[in-house]
Amino acid sequence: MKLLRITSIGFFPKHMYFISILAPIFISFLLYKFTFNFFFFQDDFFHLRISKAENFNELLNFFKFRNDIIGYRPVTIQFYFSLLYGLFKLNPLVFRIFNFLIFIGAFFLIIETVYLISKKKIIGLITASLWILSSIHFMTLTWISASYQLIGTFFWLLTSQFFLKFVEKSKVIYYLLSLGAFFLTIFSFEFSVTWPVIFFTYFFLVLRNEFIKSIKIFSPFIVVTIFYLILRYLFKEVPQIEDYRFQININSFKAFFWYFLWALNVPEEFKYQIINNLVLLNKKFLSDFWLLTIKSYIGVVLIIVLGIIVPIIKSIRSKLELNLRLIIFTIIWFIIGIAPVLVIPKHTFLMYLTLPSIGIYLLIAYLVVKLRNIKLIFALFVVWIFTSITTLTFYKNHSYMNEAQKFSKQFYYQIKNKFPSVQPSSIIFYPLTNKTHIQALSNQNAIKVIYNDLSIEIYFNEDDLKKRLIQDKKNYKVFKYQ
Repeated sequence: MKLLRITSIGFFPKHMYFISILAPIFISFLLYKFTFNFFFFQDDFFHLRISKAENFNELLNFFKFRNDIIGYRPVTIQFYFSLLYGLFKLNPLVFRIFNFLIFIGAFFLIIETVYLISKKKIIGLITASLWILSSIHFMTLTWISASYQLIGTFFWLLTSQFFLKFVEKSKVIYYLLSLGAFFLTIFSFEFSVTWPVIFFTYFFLVLRNEFIKSIKIFSPFIVVTIFYLILRYLFKEVPQIEDYRFQININSFKAFFWYFLWALNVPEEFKYQIINNLVLLNKKFLSDFWLLTIKSYIGVVLIIVLGIIVPIIKSIRSKLELNLRLIIFTIIWFIIGIAPVLVIPKHTFLMYLTLPSIGIYLLIAYLVVKLRNIKLIFALFVVWIFTSITTLTFYKNHSYMNEAQKFSKQFYYQIKNKFPSVQPSSIIFYPLTNKTHIQALSNQNAIKVIYNDLSIEIYFNEDDLKKRLIQDKKNYKVFKYQ
């Protein structure tokens, strides 16, 4: 019964621990290897277009607030696209390899961060394994433009790692490093504002530090966050569209409910197939995907039972002392982590779970480790991997992103084979009526990126092209794809 003996690192002997680290990475690669063949599409082309810098001043301009970008992400959008495009041009494989390496890096940061929080390596390993094997990463790994969530989470965790090292060793250098990493997080994604709240909760609630001391320790992070929010309010216009309208109502609670289910591998599409209730799908979708529905709902029930209900009941019956402060902290991590998008409840996406979901996975990891039951952990991961495979298979077969990248790749090779070079200020005519395909090309952005020339335009409708030529009365060179 060697595997059941508790060691310094948890349930496993040391040589098994390293295998247990490599196994989730390998399985995750198998789950997401299909994304390595995906091409650029939609916002990728827009971000490539706005991320060109010929000199240092243009590089500094990346930090300006722009109203043609929804968020403020100079590090994870402009710098990211500028660097990789500058080195490797239009090679999507390089972007995807880079993203997967960040993905693995975040996995290791979760292990170490949770270890510093819980003081148990095995809790960190289980938390990170649930995270890296989750289906929530479909969007962030499939859509290059969504990778800002992944990179932002990496810097968020790096901030946490340095701060926890400061708490452990009381060395100022770690505090300064955490503040520096926090600036990178601020410049990476909007979820950066959650870090001071979540780790203030940990410092004050879990570590039981005095309130005044906690405020002093976190004051620089709080000041930076407030300053960022003020600048954003003053210089960044909120899109005047319904999906981005700020509101806190019943839809916010519904969104929270679905984010919780998505974090447990329920397909994102289920939310959009609900009509006048909370979980019952419409009849047409149910008749087409009844097997998926059964697998998903049984799976999420089993995960909740195995990962939360059974451990709590058995812990109470066995009179095991649960760290209620740590449990509250994990719940707050999820609630505060997802809060920035709950105020725009009509704008819900799977990728927003990249950071908040860690709180749920930490809760599950803590509870199952508390029981010291290998069979329970094994059963949980069997169900977890099964539901991830089920959901990811559905995404691969039915996601808009799959179709979008396929058409985008087809367009790229067609247009480059037909017109290897196009002179500046030319117009290309490419007959196209499918609006989703035009959206996949980000309208004018794809053609400008493909030929690396902002003066080149494309028209998909012949009547629109004729109107343009008549109105301008200029002798444009027109390349017609027939």
